[in-house]
Amino acid sequence: MSFVSITTLRMISETESLQHVTDLMQRKYFPGLLALGAKHSMLVDVDLDRFAIVTVYPSREVRDGAIAHVSALRIEGAEEFGAKMMDAYGGELLASSEA
Repeated sequence: MSFVSITTLRMISETESLQHVTDLMQRKYFPGLLALGAKHSMLVDVDLDRFAIVTVYPSREVRDGAIAHVSALRIEGAEEFGAKMMDAYGGELLASSEA
């Protein structure tokens, strides 16, 4: 069963933009998450100054094995993004339209 983590962040730097976050995600953080065992990761624009990072792992065990690194990436990313982490959620994927 796949495991999904959802991290929400709020932009706090007036000089940073969602394009800046997008560039960093594509260049640095998506490859990092994939290297930690994630199957897929997405950046979602959820509000005027908020965004979410949704990551799918093959199992809770894979995510749990990488949690120390994921936590470090969250802290480092928030600083580089010019954002503040609001929340982090995780849970088993119960249903999906993907094959």
